[in-house]
Formats: sequence, C-alpha cells, structure tokens
Amino acid sequence: MTEPRDPEHETTEETASGQETPVEETADGESLDEAIEPADEEEDPSPEEALAAERDALHEKWLRAVAEMENVRKRARREVVDARRFAQADLLRPLLAVADDLERALGSMTEDPDATVDNMREGVVLIRQRFENVLKEKGVEVVEAQGAEFDPAVHEAVGQFEREGVEAGVVIEVVQQGYRLGDLLLRPARVIISS
Repeated sequence: MTEPRDPEHETTEETASGQETPVEETADGESLDEAIEPADEEEDPSPEEALAAERDALHEKWLRAVAEMENVRKRARREVVDARRFAQADLLRPLLAVADDLERALGSMTEDPDATVDNMREGVVLIRQRFENVLKEKGVEVVEAQGAEFDPAVHEAVGQFEREGVEAGVVIEVVQQGYRLGDLLLRPARVIISS
C-alpha cells in the first residue's frame, strides 16, 4: 500500500519530451538523485603526504616493536631470577635438616659433658651420612680420585711426591673431595700425585 503524495512537497522535473515528472525529495529538501550520488571524493594526497603518512605508520610500528622487545627482555630476566631463587630454595630445604642435626648434636654435648668421644664421633658420622644422602638426592656425585690417574679436567694437583711402587701421575692422596652435578664440575678434587 502506497502513501498518498503531498503535492506541496513534490517537485517536478521536465524530461526531454517536455513532460513534467514528479521528483521525490528527502526530508532536508534534497532530491533523491542528489542524495544517491556520491559526494565529491577528497582529493588524493600528494606523494609527499602519502610518504609522510607511511613513515609515521612505520615509525609507530617500530616503537611498538621496541617496547614489546624490552618487555620480553624484562620478563625473561625476571623469570631467570625467579628460577634461580627457586632452585636455590629447592637445594637448601634438605640442608636445613642437616643443620637441625648439628644443632641437636651440639645441644646433647652441653647437656652431658661426660659424653664419650665415641658417642660424638657416631653423631658426626650420622650427620655426614645424612648430608651425603641429601647431595645424592640432588644428583651430586663425588669425583673419584684416590688411586686414579691424574685428570686435569676433574683434578687439581696441589703437590707431587715420589712413592715407591706407584706409577708417575697417579693420585696418591685426596686433600679435598671434588664434586660434580651430571656433566657439570662443581669443584675439582684437590689431590697429591706421584712423581
């Protein structure tokens, strides 16, 4: 159903044959043909303006990339620090039990001043065993040195003596035990070798 036309708002347009035809108008008085036609497009920017706009866009992208990279670096540093701290805590927690044992041993010595040397020795041996167990649980191994051929990769010579019946370059005494964690040498064994 079509609405009746209001003759006051209706305009006419003369065709080539001389007849007038009604032209519909929009609410603001503009003819529908004029409203449908696209408005004059903005002029194309000059090459200089286009290059400047492209430069600005690329500069903005570059600044964002730099900021993102800096954020990644900061996050990575923070994660490394956290990982190191958690690894240290993981190692130190079992050592607290050894510290407790040492504290108890010292406390028992003050309570019983007549404690025999054998009892004290036994307590120290137990604490040492517990400490070695903690190291084993963490994957720490003793560097084999006594009687082995000197290996500068895992041994550090602190002296050299002649010993009868022993070939030159063999470890005859371990001054300080060496330790490794997998393939990582924590500390070389300090040894005396035969000459």
